[in-house]
Amino acid sequence: MENPLNLSTLIVSGESELLEFKESFSDEVIKTLVAFANTKEGKVLIGISDKNKIIGINLQKETVQKWVNLTKNKTLHKIIPDTEIIEHENKKIVVFSIIEYPSKPISFQGKYYKRHFNSNHEMSAEEIINDYLRTRNKSWDMFTDGKYSLEDLDFKKVFDTILKINKNKNVQITEDPLLFLKKFGLIDGEKVTNAAMLLFPKLPDIYADIQIGLFETPTIIKKSITIRDDLVSEVDQVMDFITSYITKEYIITGRPQREEKWQYPLTAIREFVINAIIHRDYRSGIHSQFKVFRDKIEFWNYGKLPSEITIENLFKGTEKSIPRNIKVAEIFKEIGLIEKYGSGVKRAIDEIVSYGLLQPQMTEIAGGINVLIKGNFIDGKEGDKEGHRLTENQKSILSLIRRNNSISTQEISIKININKSNTEKNIAKLKKLNLLKRIGSAKGGRWQIIANI
Repeated sequence: MENPLNLSTLIVSGESELLEFKESFSDEVIKTLVAFANTKEGKVLIGISDKNKIIGINLQKETVQKWVNLTKNKTLHKIIPDTEIIEHENKKIVVFSIIEYPSKPISFQGKYYKRHFNSNHEMSAEEIINDYLRTRNKSWDMFTDGKYSLEDLDFKKVFDTILKINKNKNVQITEDPLLFLKKFGLIDGEKVTNAAMLLFPKLPDIYADIQIGLFETPTIIKKSITIRDDLVSEVDQVMDFITSYITKEYIITGRPQREEKWQYPLTAIREFVINAIIHRDYRSGIHSQFKVFRDKIEFWNYGKLPSEITIENLFKGTEKSIPRNIKVAEIFKEIGLIEKYGSGVKRAIDEIVSYGLLQPQMTEIAGGINVLIKGNFIDGKEGDKEGHRLTENQKSILSLIRRNNSISTQEISIKININKSNTEKNIAKLKKLNLLKRIGSAKGGRWQIIANI
C-alpha cells in the first residue's frame, strides 16, 4: 500500500507510549505488542532503524502471516495483531497494530509487560493481580477468606447499615441482615467476604489500622492514636480527631449568631478521608498514616494508582471510575458517604481552592499516594474575626513577630515592603482582633502574640 505521508508523520513523531520502531521481526516485537495490549493500544513499525531511518524489510509470500502466527502462539491470552504493508521508495514497512485487550493481563513466554512512555516494563505481581481482577470486574474485597465465618460478623452493624441505606435512599430494605449480606454479595453461604470483614467485624483486624497523629514538626509527635474499627466508623473517628486539633474561627457578622469557619472545609477533608479508606490496598497489611500539623494535613495511603490513571487525571476529574475495593465502595455509596464514583477528588479539590486555600498536592510515595492540604493558621484554638480573614500583610506581620518579638515597626514595614503608616494600621487591626499586644515601651518593649479567646 502506498502511504508515504502517514509513514513519514509516524516516523517524525518518534517512539512513544503508542509507537515503536524495529529493524526486523523478533521476540522484542511480540513483547512490545503484549505491552501495548496490556496498557492502551499501539503500533510497531518493522523496517525502521534505531536512528529512525527507513531501511525496509524483505518479505516472502507468507512472511507476515508467519509472524502473526508466532505472536499468537507465544502469547497468552493469544493476541492477533492487525497488519499492514506500506511501500515507500521501493522499501516495504510492516505495521503491526494491536488494541487494548479487554481481558488482561496478556503474557509473553510467562512474563507480563506494560508500556510506560516509550519503553516496556515487566509487571510486578501486584500489577498482574490488579489487572486480572479489574478486567473481570472483581476486586480483592469480593473474595472470601477461609479463616472467617458468619460468627465473625457483628450483625448489629449490619442492621445499622440497613437503616442508613433506608434513610439515604428513602426505600425500605425489609430483608433480615443475613439476606441483606447475600443480596449484596457480601457472603457466599457460610463464607464471609473480605468486604464484610472490613465493614461488619466483631473484632476489627489489624490490617484495617489507621495511624493518626498531631505533629509539632515532622519528627515531633504531640499525640498519636491507632484507629481500628469497621471502615464506616473509622471515617467518623478520623474526622473527630482532625476537628479536635484544627482551628476554628467565629466570624462576627452583626447577626445574633456568629458564623463558624473551620481552618479547612470539612466536607472536602471528609472526602479525602473516605477516598483513602475505600481505595486502600488492604492486602498489604500496611496501615494508613494521617498527620495533622498546625498549618497542614497529610494523608498517606498504601496502594498505587492504576497504570491508566494519573494524578493529573484526578485533578482534572477525567479519571475512570475504578474503585480498588468494589464492594466496600458500593456500600459506602448506598449509605450516602459517596455520591458518584470517580467525582469526589475533583469536587474536594475545587472546594478547597474556593475556600481560599492552596490547591492540594498529590504525590506517589513509597508505594502509595500522599495528599498534602495546607491551611491557614491562627494562634489559639478558636478566634473571632470581624467579617473577614487576615490579609497577607497581617499574616506576614505575625510571622515576623513569631521569629523576632522585639522587631520594630520600622523594620516590619521594610521587610513587608509597605510604608510605616500602613504597617501601624495593620498592627492596630491585629490588636483589635485580640491577636497581638505590646508589652513595655515602644523602644524597649516586645510583642506578644496572644490566643484568640
